[in-house]
Amino acid sequence: MSSTASISVSSPAAVSRVSLLSLYGIIPLTLLIAGVDHFFLDSLLIENYLPSNPASLLLWAIIFNFPHIISSFVTLADDEYIPYYKKRFSRALMIIVSVVVGINMLLPWIVPALVANVVYALFFAFFAAYTMYHVLSQQFGIGMMLMKAKPGPIYEWWRYLSTIATTAMYAMVFARVPLMEVPFGVYSLFDAVMLFAGVFVVLAVAVGFYFTRGSKSRLGTWYIYSNLMMLLVTYGFMHAGYDIFVLLIPRFVHDMTAFMIYSTHDQNRNREVQHNYIYRFLSFIPLTPFVLCPIIAIILANFIECSAFLLDLSLGFNVLGSSECQLGRIYQPEVSNGLPFSMQVGMQIMFICGLFHYYIEGFVWKRDAIHRHALSFK
Repeated sequence: MSSTASISVSSPAAVSRVSLLSLYGIIPLTLLIAGVDHFFLDSLLIENYLPSNPASLLLWAIIFNFPHIISSFVTLADDEYIPYYKKRFSRALMIIVSVVVGINMLLPWIVPALVANVVYALFFAFFAAYTMYHVLSQQFGIGMMLMKAKPGPIYEWWRYLSTIATTAMYAMVFARVPLMEVPFGVYSLFDAVMLFAGVFVVLAVAVGFYFTRGSKSRLGTWYIYSNLMMLLVTYGFMHAGYDIFVLLIPRFVHDMTAFMIYSTHDQNRNREVQHNYIYRFLSFIPLTPFVLCPIIAIILANFIECSAFLLDLSLGFNVLGSSECQLGRIYQPEVSNGLPFSMQVGMQIMFICGLFHYYIEGFVWKRDAIHRHALSFK
């Protein structure tokens, strides 16, 4: 007898193309909020109520960023996927863990602090660039599919130009003050990076617009236009000082798109037979994988974040003010073990999970991949 559990058969689910496009409605919504704030509220919201990072917002911290990464891991807990990917995943995970732990936890013990900080800064820059590359690759890849176009040199140019532009904006958000303190002629380094980002935004938009000439679908064309608008609008928000929207817009679109894809895949994959170990274990809950997928991810993600937060507290760290764990909002320790913040256990977990997620997402959803057998679009 098979160890997999049979379930009632229903019609397969499909990801709605229109729903994917509708996620970009976050762009006019944020423009409306910023417009009202600037013209009618004298910038009251941005100066007194809106944080620079959406992770500071309670509901956002609970639902977005890390949960969608955990959701991708839940999808992999499958009796056929694990043996199929085991060798490739194991090798990559060992490399990622070795690099992250080596740079952030071992290096500070054996080299001068200045050297360790420089290496960490370079590592973080790489992580930021990889994050932007991952986010854009998902959105651009879906756009290419909706356009019914094939990848080519133009597509690659568009993706890399956009990655450079968004990475520069990402750096400006998280290092605004340090960049503004470095003189660059009569201006600051922040102004130079802003100009640098602007040049690549213009180039990326021009190449992306040219890329749409090969579209065979009007909806696909509008999807690409939405991505181009996302680049332009986030750059405009960067100029206007609305850093929160620079991060919020691509994060919202990316995470919600991912949840839609993971939920639909898990629903179809476990429609006739429960291949996934987690859904099989939770089969007593009267909810479908489509509904359970984001719920499980949000619960697990917040449990992992808060467990790491408590572990770091027990180790004497007091520098977890940026933690998305909600416990960090109500309690911060008053003592410190004197170790650099880059050695926090929670930080290593975030880096390892993030890099592993970016790696696996680079191939598991490609056209001929095994995951695509349980995913369709309508």
